[in-house]
Amino acid sequence: MAKKINQKIYKIKKELILQEATIIFEEKGYENMKISTLAKTAGVSQSTIYSMFKNKERLYIEYIKYQIKKFLEDLNTRIIPTHTPFDKLYNFTALKFEYYIKKDKAIEFNIKNNPLFFNTLYKDFSSPFEDVYKFLINTFKEIDSNLNDERATKLAYSFNAFSDGYIALWLEKQNINLLNLTEEICESFFSITNFIK
Repeated sequence: MAKKINQKIYKIKKELILQEATIIFEEKGYENMKISTLAKTAGVSQSTIYSMFKNKERLYIEYIKYQIKKFLEDLNTRIIPTHTPFDKLYNFTALKFEYYIKKDKAIEFNIKNNPLFFNTLYKDFSSPFEDVYKFLINTFKEIDSNLNDERATKLAYSFNAFSDGYIALWLEKQNINLLNLTEEICESFFSITNFIK
């Protein structure tokens, strides 16, 4: 019984620390987030944070996983039974852009200074984007039921990377409206891949 209680307390404490870290990442950015500041605002010691997250990179990965979970929850509320697979991709892209716009400080430094930041960061961890890719793979299979797993997976990764290119452009230029480009991105991707016949 005591073990279960301790596990629940640990989980709650970790969640509260992550919530405080989310505020700091999104207000100050990755490069300016200090574990000492987080410890102070969360009311815990730095050693407590390090015991739960090991280092800033792992804390950031937990932040990303938390945001992806929220993203998928939000996406599920947007998708309705009457949506076509194309509607699903449109909603996926629009919501993805909304998240990046709201959280630009948390990701800007990393993407601008190293476009492969997420790939290098995750080399030692399982990808937190796995469920995102599953959504895209299933959506491409809805569009074309003849797609095999390999082709659907390639399309899912390509589509996600294609929209990431627009995010990188937006971060660099800051004068384009990402949300206004949602339809163009979806149509351009299908045109380029000759997926629609």
